[in-house]
Amino acid sequence: MDIKRLASWRSLLLGLAVLGLVAAACGGNEPPKPPGPAEEQVLRLRLQAEPKTIDPHLSNVISEASLIKPLFAGLFTYDEGAKIVPNLATELPTVANGGVSADGLTYSIKIRDGAKWSDGKALTASDFVYSLQRALDPELAGPYASSYYSIVGARDYNKAFGSTKSPKTPTAAELESLREGVGVSASGESTVVYQLTQPTPSFLNHLALWTAFPVRQDVIEEHGANWTEAENIVGNGAFVLAEWSHDLRVVFEPNQYWHGEAAKLSQITVQFIGDDAAAFAAYQAGEIDSVIVPAANRRQVSDVNSTLFEELVIEPDLRTFAVFINNQAAPFNNKLVRQALGHAIDRNAYVEGVLQGAGITTTSWIPAGMPGHDASIGSQYEFDASKAKDLLAQAGYVDGEGFPKVTFVMVNSESNRIAGQFVQSQLKENVGIVSEFEYIDGKAYGQRVFGERDYQVTIQSWSADWPYPDNWLPELFGSESSSNIFNYSNPEFDALMAKAAAETDDAKRLEFYGKGHKLMIDDAGLVPLYNRVSYVLVKPWVQDLVITSLDGAIKGDYHLSQTWIAAPSTAVAAD
Repeated sequence: MDIKRLASWRSLLLGLAVLGLVAAACGGNEPPKPPGPAEEQVLRLRLQAEPKTIDPHLSNVISEASLIKPLFAGLFTYDEGAKIVPNLATELPTVANGGVSADGLTYSIKIRDGAKWSDGKALTASDFVYSLQRALDPELAGPYASSYYSIVGARDYNKAFGSTKSPKTPTAAELESLREGVGVSASGESTVVYQLTQPTPSFLNHLALWTAFPVRQDVIEEHGANWTEAENIVGNGAFVLAEWSHDLRVVFEPNQYWHGEAAKLSQITVQFIGDDAAAFAAYQAGEIDSVIVPAANRRQVSDVNSTLFEELVIEPDLRTFAVFINNQAAPFNNKLVRQALGHAIDRNAYVEGVLQGAGITTTSWIPAGMPGHDASIGSQYEFDASKAKDLLAQAGYVDGEGFPKVTFVMVNSESNRIAGQFVQSQLKENVGIVSEFEYIDGKAYGQRVFGERDYQVTIQSWSADWPYPDNWLPELFGSESSSNIFNYSNPEFDALMAKAAAETDDAKRLEFYGKGHKLMIDDAGLVPLYNRVSYVLVKPWVQDLVITSLDGAIKGDYHLSQTWIAAPSTAVAAD
């Protein structure tokens, strides 16, 4: 198979090889294969569950993002090396080309000629103005709105209703004034202008995020909440949504008005298969073309004698799994309890037993391969049952006596049940904590944890939306961040994040982020467990699948328009 990967893949794999994690590096030197016939240009993929939304302004889960990326396109995107490149924009804006003002506060971005929506209507700068204003609309309450607070007026508009503690009741006229005060405007039909409150080095990354993708005002106003249904949706990505059979599958077909090179695939089907073992079996039966290998099968496929070995791609992720903690939910509103949890789980046993070696233990939040990574952060939380018991005793729970009921909320899957059994056993045996695990479907989980924040603890991950610490720290743990599902709040942390945002020297900025990172981990705002290494199986007939460390739940989701299917005679599946 010809699998394209992140440019830094080989250097990252060298480190993994030392740990014995590398099984195979597929493709790259194989002779070229002829494409199969048009009717066979079908890529069959899998998601664990139907997402709660594919509205770009309401999405904050990687499974949602993987379905949004084929349908919508922003001004910028990422290349194979995870670097920002123009998408709808004609070029990267700089001071030299007039795209960025000398003070770094104004971005003027020209849209490429001939850009259209999937129904053939011209896409204009005004579409981007409407879309950002909608993303910030306080009534919509989009989860990533705070990512755009560096834009003039964005925070004021998004926070127009105040907070639970200090609610506000603006009039319709006041809301409209705040909306118009957001620093985004159209200069003619083809130039979008953004006004910032301060220089923001990662601003183009923010514009590559799905929250900055344009959406159609007339379509939303006509269809309301149903605008994303297959019969209604209008996008501007490489594909259109041909079918959405709820709880079963979605089907994509090429967008004839796509501004880039025409998609080579005639169709992409994404099945919703909740059970990991069932998905693995479907791959073996030739029913889907790619699958993330379940933990129970990783050692099997890594064996050089396995018939699946040649189809295996191992890719380090910019992704950290952790025990996510609701810092305001008792008993985890007590820092001593959270810190005890940090010591109570044997990470090495987790990786070797639950993950079958497909991970690298960590006590730090920001993963290796990113600016701001510091493996020493959180090192005080190495597994130590005695320290965990001492901290619980200080919190008033000697030997776990009197400890309140603890419930982990998890997506219902075989791998999560295995993880749950391990953690449940660890907490009971190591510190005397009795825990329960509630397994629910993916859509309900997304609404409950990410939407309502109605949980005590869960095992979850964060995957880089863009490779810089502002996506991992203020975005998630800032007191006023719309993505702060941890309900973590520390004024000292907020102050450090504000200093980082205002700093123009990158080294000094990273120093502030580092201090904030350490502070949050010292507070046990969450408990990092491991950085994931993806074990992905890809059928040999799948060509030019571009896998990067920024991908979502579907590997290759940024570049599916480049993928194609080889002729059957030149690509034979493993038994």
